[in-house]
Amino acid sequence: MNIIYLSSSCSDEKFNELREKGITRKLPQAQKYHCLLMEGIAQNLDGQLYALSAFPVNRQWTKRVLFLAERETVGKIQYIYGSFLNLPVLRQWTRIIQAKKDIRRIYSRNKDCVIICDVLNQSLANAARTCGKKYGIPVVGIVTDVPGYTSGARRKNYSFIRRKVAEYAEKNSSKNLEKYDAYLLLTEAMNSVVNKKGKPYIVLEGHCDGKMQQRNNCLSEKSHPKIAMYAGGIHKEFGIERLVNAFVRGQFRDWELHIYGDGNYQKDLKELTTKVQNIKYYGVQPNSLIVEKQLKATLLLNPRLTDAEYVKYSFPSKTLECMASGTPLCTTRLPGMPSEYYPYVYFFDDESEDGMLVTLQDVLGKKETEYYEFGMQAKAFVMNEKTNEKQAKKLLDFISDVCRK
Repeated sequence: MNIIYLSSSCSDEKFNELREKGITRKLPQAQKYHCLLMEGIAQNLDGQLYALSAFPVNRQWTKRVLFLAERETVGKIQYIYGSFLNLPVLRQWTRIIQAKKDIRRIYSRNKDCVIICDVLNQSLANAARTCGKKYGIPVVGIVTDVPGYTSGARRKNYSFIRRKVAEYAEKNSSKNLEKYDAYLLLTEAMNSVVNKKGKPYIVLEGHCDGKMQQRNNCLSEKSHPKIAMYAGGIHKEFGIERLVNAFVRGQFRDWELHIYGDGNYQKDLKELTTKVQNIKYYGVQPNSLIVEKQLKATLLLNPRLTDAEYVKYSFPSKTLECMASGTPLCTTRLPGMPSEYYPYVYFFDDESEDGMLVTLQDVLGKKETEYYEFGMQAKAFVMNEKTNEKQAKKLLDFISDVCRK
C-alpha cells in the first residue's frame, strides 16, 4: 500500500527556511502535527509515503509570483511541493491543478493507494476528493478543527472583506466534510458534527514525538528562579489574561512566568512586562526552542477556557507536547481530553481569575522533586501510549480494516 498524504506541511528544514525568509508566518502546530504523523506512518508502512505539500506562503508575502515544483526525500518520506502562482484566486486554482497531476502520476504507477488529507487545506482537499472519486482511491480526511466551531480569536482582527471570505470558505468546507470515505477525528464529539453519513472513523486525539524518549529532563538543569511557562495563542479568549492577572495577584516571588506566542493580548502583555519584573514575554519562537525551554521550566501551563462550544471539538496539540517533555502540565479540564489523562496533569477546575489564583497558590507551592516525579510519570504515559509511531500504526490498521476491503 502507498499513502498519498496532502497537507501544507513541509520538511522541518524547509519550514525553517521559509520562516527565516519571511515567506511564512504560520505557527508550527499544524506543521508539527502532520510531520510527526507522516513520520509515524513511514515507520509502519510497507510501501511509499508521498507527502504532497503546498508551501504555506504568507498572503502578505508578494516578492515571488511563481513557485516552481520541488522535491526532497527525508527518511522514508518523499516530499513533493507543487508549483503554483502566488496571486489571489490563482494561488488556490493552480495548487488544485498541480495536486491533481501529482496524484494521477502516482496512481498511474501503483494502483494500491490510499489518500490521507488535511480537510482544512481546501485546495489540496479539493484535489484529493476529486481524484479519489475519479480513480476509486479511498480518501481519509483528517479533521483537526471543525469548520464553524473555532474560537474566531484571530478573525476579530480581519478586515470586513477578509472576514466575509473566511466565512464563505468555512461554509464551503463544512459542506464538503461529508464527501470523504473515512475520518480521523481528534475527539468523539466531532463525529456527530462531521460524520453525518455515518462513515467509518477513528478517534486519535493527537500524538507526541517519540524521539522525546531520548531527551533528558534533568532536575539539576532546571532554571532558577523557577519558571512557569505558557506557549501558544495569546488570545484573551484562551484564558491567558486571567492566568497572567492571577499570577500577578499571587506575588510568587520565587517564580517567573514566561510566555511565548502571539494574539490579541499581545499589546497589553508587553505593557505589563514593563511593570512586573517576573513576567517575561518572548513572542513567537521556533518550536525547537520551545521544546528546549519546556525542559528547563518547572511547570507548564494551558489556561484554555472550556465554556465555548468549539472546545468540545478540539484537543490542543500542546497537551501532548508538554507531557512528552517530562515537565508537569497544569491545564483546564478540556472536554475533549480522555479521562485516561487525568492522573497525569494538574487541573484548573475553577477557570475564573480567582479560581486560577487558588490553583496557582496550590500548585506553585509544591516541592521541586514532586514536580519532577509527576512530570516523568506523565512522560512515561504518553511515551507508552501516544507517540506518533504508535498512533500512526492505529491509523494504518484502521485503513487496512476499513478502507481496503
